[in-house]
Amino acid sequence: MIRAILKWLGHEPLRDRVGLRPHRLVELDLGISEAYALCLDAVTAVLGANVLHDDRAQGTIDIGFGLIDAERLHVTCEAAGDAHARIRIEARYPAGAAPRLSSTAVDRLAEFLETRTGH
Repeated sequence: MIRAILKWLGHEPLRDRVGLRPHRLVELDLGISEAYALCLDAVTAVLGANVLHDDRAQGTIDIGFGLIDAERLHVTCEAAGDAHARIRIEARYPAGAAPRLSSTAVDRLAEFLETRTGH
């Protein structure tokens, strides 16, 4: 009876991947300034995307592809030592979009960065 009421109210059980977005973590043997600049340059060179928000002080870049309700990327750069940077690339989708297991844009950007002094 309670299950029927919960279903009627729209409270279905949570899916396995709720809250998980396609993402990649890349370690670079570069200082934070060089790593941030490389990420910023790769947005247009590799993805052909637009920089929507560039906050060097926070180490974040938001990337869009120009389409309404399209995938967006959020890139976070953080120092992990004197000459070492950690880059997190995360896909973001509009509300109501079906959950995705992977993102071609995330993979392309991560693979490009890994070929540039990454491991």
